[in-house]
Amino acid sequence: MGFTKSNIGFITTLVVFQIAIFVIIGVWFRYDESLDETEENEYDQRAEYYYTYYSDVAVMVIIGFGYLMTFLKKYGLSSLGYTFLLAGFCVQWTLINNAFWHQIHEHKDLYEYKMTIPSLVEGMFGAATVMISFGAVLGKTTPLQLLLIAFFEIIFYAFNIFLSVFKIGLIDIGGSLIIHTFGAYFGIALTAVLTSRRTKEHQANHKLGATKISDVFSLIGTIFLWLFWPSFNGALGVPGSRFRVVINTVMSLCCSCVVTFFFSALFHKGKFDPVDIQNATLAGGVAVGSAANLYLTPGGAMGVGLFAGMVSTIGFNYLTPLLENRTKLHDTCGVHNLHGMPGLIGGAVSAIVTAIGSHDRSLYNGAFDSIFVKGDDQPLHQLSAMFVTLTIALSGGLITGSVIRLLTKNAEDPFEDEEFWGDEDEDSEADLLSDVDLENIGHNKLMSGESSDSSNDKKTVSSSD
Repeated sequence: MGFTKSNIGFITTLVVFQIAIFVIIGVWFRYDESLDETEENEYDQRAEYYYTYYSDVAVMVIIGFGYLMTFLKKYGLSSLGYTFLLAGFCVQWTLINNAFWHQIHEHKDLYEYKMTIPSLVEGMFGAATVMISFGAVLGKTTPLQLLLIAFFEIIFYAFNIFLSVFKIGLIDIGGSLIIHTFGAYFGIALTAVLTSRRTKEHQANHKLGATKISDVFSLIGTIFLWLFWPSFNGALGVPGSRFRVVINTVMSLCCSCVVTFFFSALFHKGKFDPVDIQNATLAGGVAVGSAANLYLTPGGAMGVGLFAGMVSTIGFNYLTPLLENRTKLHDTCGVHNLHGMPGLIGGAVSAIVTAIGSHDRSLYNGAFDSIFVKGDDQPLHQLSAMFVTLTIALSGGLITGSVIRLLTKNAEDPFEDEEFWGDEDEDSEADLLSDVDLENIGHNKLMSGESSDSSNDKKTVSSSD
């Protein structure tokens, strides 16, 4: 099979984007030499310290999200491969967009930007946001469409951070709003525009399905995400609050895990649904993100996890089918249930906890002013930023989806790897399977032979007697 228009468009666009990024970063970015590890710096600023967080977040984004999306039985290569590609692209593109808005906010000249290890962590956060949106359109888009989605989404994502964090003053250490809520509703708006009739036909023909093996691989992704989530929430936390981030995140995750198993068994007559376990067990990490560095208390974090896990599991079992039947909205991975609703819960929790903190500043041992950037008005700013994030995510997703629909065509064979990945060697697979069968047959014959010999020995002994 030769090159198609989509293949040529993807290759051309990828080359143009990468060359442009190379030129921009090469001309504009420099090392922040004040943080050179040979100088006397605070430990939190040292490269080896932040690289630990960067590597944890990278594992979450590439391995965690990548394997989580391998549940589709014929789309495993695409799920992992596109996650890898998008991560590499999004980190670079996020660096540029974040740098632009950082310089604008700090009223600095745009001729030079000093880069640090935390800049890379922020870049990976941008990639995580795109992965969440990717989950909503998983299996329905071409590589060219995914690349364009990433390009436009990062622009909206960075602009939302500028408004919500820099201007409004949002506290969102774990990204409940600026990452999870934004990514989920951007993706939902995308899928509302990009889901085609062909996609619905393939869905009706049961091409959107899982096997036991694909479910196991997906669960591996879940476990990686669950283990590394405290690093995700605390990567850019300030010294003195990270202990709260770790405690709150772990307690919330543990409770969302337990409550998901409970409700999954309750909804499925005593059996566990893989979809619930692969996703809703993580809802506690999403929901606790905005308040992770605040005085939530361990019990409060547990309550957040229990509630988020329950809401997410109910969403997968009742809300998703309702939306598909009533609105024809198709969300492949259920990002609304894992990231959207828990993210909004996280925003609401942060407003409540900041309201409590505003009435009792002693809870923060003198760190109130450094955390509550808007003082006693912080709760209102949390809610305002939630509204702004939803607005930018939905409008940005609709705009991006509409542009991509005008410029490109959807995948010819949704939910399948074959259209854009190298042809599988079916003969080799058949040979492999036959070899396995021959080994099993040989093993069975050997066992039966041993049994026969044993029987003959017994007969010989008996006759000699």
